[in-house]
Amino acid sequence: METAKSLSFDPSNHSAHRFLSDTYANIPRHEAARVSELLQAQLLQPINVNPVQPHLAVADLNIITGTGPSAAGFNEFAPLMERNRSQLVASGLGGNNSTFGNEIVFSKLYERTSVSLGQFHYETQGFRTNNDQNHDVLNAFIQHAVTPKLNIQTEIRTRSSDLGNLFLNVDEDSSDSKLPQNRFRRKIDEDSVRVGAKYDLTPNQNVIVSGLYNDRKIDNITPLDKSSNDVTSGKHKGYQTEIQYQFRSHWFNVLAGSGVYRTSVDQKAKEIDIFSNGIISCCKPQDYSNDKTNGYVYTNLNFNPSLNATLGFSYDSYKDDKLSFNGFNPKLGLQWNIVSNLRLRIALIEAIKAPLATKQTIEPTQTAGFNQLFDDPNGTKSRRIGIGLDAHYENKIFSGFEISSRDLSTPVFSGKNYTFIDHKENLYSGYLYGILNKNWTAKSEVRFEKFSRPQISKPHQIDTLSIPIGVDYFNPQGLFANLTGTFVHQKVSPHGTKNDGIEKFFLVDASIGYRLPNRRGIFSLEARNIFDESFLFQNLNFQTPEPVISRFVPMRTIFARVTLNF
Repeated sequence: METAKSLSFDPSNHSAHRFLSDTYANIPRHEAARVSELLQAQLLQPINVNPVQPHLAVADLNIITGTGPSAAGFNEFAPLMERNRSQLVASGLGGNNSTFGNEIVFSKLYERTSVSLGQFHYETQGFRTNNDQNHDVLNAFIQHAVTPKLNIQTEIRTRSSDLGNLFLNVDEDSSDSKLPQNRFRRKIDEDSVRVGAKYDLTPNQNVIVSGLYNDRKIDNITPLDKSSNDVTSGKHKGYQTEIQYQFRSHWFNVLAGSGVYRTSVDQKAKEIDIFSNGIISCCKPQDYSNDKTNGYVYTNLNFNPSLNATLGFSYDSYKDDKLSFNGFNPKLGLQWNIVSNLRLRIALIEAIKAPLATKQTIEPTQTAGFNQLFDDPNGTKSRRIGIGLDAHYENKIFSGFEISSRDLSTPVFSGKNYTFIDHKENLYSGYLYGILNKNWTAKSEVRFEKFSRPQISKPHQIDTLSIPIGVDYFNPQGLFANLTGTFVHQKVSPHGTKNDGIEKFFLVDASIGYRLPNRRGIFSLEARNIFDESFLFQNLNFQTPEPVISRFVPMRTIFARVTLNF
């Protein structure tokens, strides 16, 4: 909420963009928003020696959250005055289920140039059959201040991933290799290049430019029925160019920009009999393109210190081989400090999901603290209406609630044409955070998600309630610890299997760690689902363009991590 307030007064604040990106890391289906906020932070940041972690800019790695030097608290700020120096940050992760990961980043600042080189590796066998993952990412980043007004940067990234079945569809584990759930496979090889620039026209006006090119190869094995698989091999090539003008004054600020997004897909598919490995049908070409062009204007009015209004719109034109539509989409928001410690937030946002080359964009991701960029399929039309109330008492107790509703219309290819499937997502959430004293904090949250769609699709309704309650301990000498209990209640109806119905469970997580002096590093040991609670759960993977791992894992996981800063 504080980042939303900060960005409404100064949308060029790179620190606020970075904090918002870190916050999105723990919210479901916010990966595109997270990496987009990271991109905006990079374009707006001054020359510095803070490393660029290779895994942060990749939106669908599905690694254990809160690992590595990206965790808030370790590297969240930079000195006011930088000096020429080098820095090496190394992280390691190990745990059960044959989980192992490491990340090494070297960065250097010299005069007006900063360079960052990094590698990331993560592998795990997962908590069940065919749930394995293997990721490798290499990254190179260079930023140069050509003049005090002109800052340019380039980033090159290559990524390779091999995944099993990450779906969790109220199904139980089985070692039978012929079951559909054990036949999913996905392999991704991706190379991307990004160039960007920031030019300060005047002290209160600047222009940022971003250009992306992405070359991606994807091989999929998807079960069709009990005896056959759909095997596809596709080459995805995409590029996007964006430009944004920013104007800031004491009373108001303006963001105006446009973008061109182009993606072409060359894909072939064949049907394979799993018993004989014979080809049933081959080789269906599925060549298509996704294009979007847009322009937008966002205005934040701050005529009263306690009142901020966001007025804006975008014009979006979306087109592919079988589908074409365009129109204006309003962006309206209000943030009002009713009294000094009570803030009201209201928003109405309409959007069209763009075919983003690397899932990143420089268009604002939120209005009045309500996200508009979800991990939806390309071409999805959405309308979100939300209201929230946030309060604090003597900067020691923070509480609030948020209610929002999203109406979505998702294009689905059927036969030779697209049809739109309408569905609805309602979110009710509340929180209560407290600073008990200088060593202890406590937090409690309530999150109720209600998903519904026409009964022709299964499942057509999913209601999920989660209530985490936790306490944290921080010692000035470096020791820290956490204990969190989470109650989950989910109703799925109907899914079409014997496992339909209501599931409820309680999970306990704990961690302990130590921070080295002078930000030299962190050691920690963490256990999730300590009592090895077994349960069934329905994830919203069918609503995302990429499969994502479940927030709740029905198996005890224990891992240790270390981060060292040289």
